[in-house]
Amino acid sequence: MNSVQPWMVVAGVVAGMAAGGIGASAWWWPRLKRARRLIDRIEASRQLMNQQSTQARRQIEHLQLELGELRLIAERFRRKAMTTGSPAETLDGPESILPAEPPPASRRPAPSGGESDAGFAQTQYEDPDDAARHGFAPTQIEKRF
Repeated sequence: MNSVQPWMVVAGVVAGMAAGGIGASAWWWPRLKRARRLIDRIEASRQLMNQQSTQARRQIEHLQLELGELRLIAERFRRKAMTTGSPAETLDGPESILPAEPPPASRRPAPSGGESDAGFAQTQYEDPDDAARHGFAPTQIEKRF
């Protein structure tokens, strides 16, 4: 055996591995490129959805605050109408359709067992004028989450 032959075998193996690497790279490159584009597109979509959900949450919070303020205003108008007279005579516009008093059914006390016929616990009715008599008025909006 000649001393050149082992070097030729080693050189052939290295050249074969290089050719195999180039072939595999040429085979996988378009697939990897397509997968990378898809991953980038999905990531951009995810970020957009996160931004939109954050914006929607802020908008919901803002609307809940506005609704709470409007409820407080409506309650003040209702109390004012109850103390000054008939709501139809004192209020004009959309406030005039607010009920002057809650329906009599809601003023019923809870049954002695604490549950209604359907098996649900009933809540006690709190008279909104009770707070006015004692000098308390709602001062902040409670979040119900």
